[in-house]
Amino acid sequence: MQTSVVRRERLGFRIAPVCVVLLACMFSFAWFLAGAGQAFACSCIMPGSPTEELEKFDAVFVGRVFSVEHSYSLEAKLVNREDHSTIGFEVSTVWKGAIHEVTYITTPPTGGSCGYTFVEGEEYIVYASDSHYGDDSYTASICSRTALLSAAQADLDALGEGEAPQAGTKGPAPEDTQSGLNAGWVFALVLAVAMFIVGAGGFVAYATTGRR
Repeated sequence: MQTSVVRRERLGFRIAPVCVVLLACMFSFAWFLAGAGQAFACSCIMPGSPTEELEKFDAVFVGRVFSVEHSYSLEAKLVNREDHSTIGFEVSTVWKGAIHEVTYITTPPTGGSCGYTFVEGEEYIVYASDSHYGDDSYTASICSRTALLSAAQADLDALGEGEAPQAGTKGPAPEDTQSGLNAGWVFALVLAVAMFIVGAGGFVAYATTGRR
């Protein structure tokens, strides 16, 4: 009887640390998933007049979208604060900014994070700010007068003719934004593997101790 009690005490002593680590990993994984799929609330101030917005933003131009790429999976519908869409434009008119004939800009991933939904093949007037994604491009959002060119006659009238970009120039090409797995999912995969290893170790420790 005493031997059985001692055995159970040893078993509990050996398994307890494993359980603590496993629970910590589970909570960390749950926290990550909650953060990865979080919804962002977009709050905007009503845009001013075209001339006021020209003064406010770092770049203003007209361009036709020829490419739309995402740093996140459209199917998974999970985004983080570093995710974004990269939009390629063939620019025809420039009023402000270091804009090339072929220019790439970024926009946040969803409307909830103030992202603007650009459609390939459509032409837009774009009001953009210096990018906050750590690159040298610009970022556009719904918190501006950015719009389809067909709906921006008031802007064209107020801003005037503008200038054509220098022919044959091309801005920095975007990084490979659609890599299949973003950093968040890589972290999740590593964490899942770690949890499996810890859980398997705990089971082996339990089985080994239980036979003694």
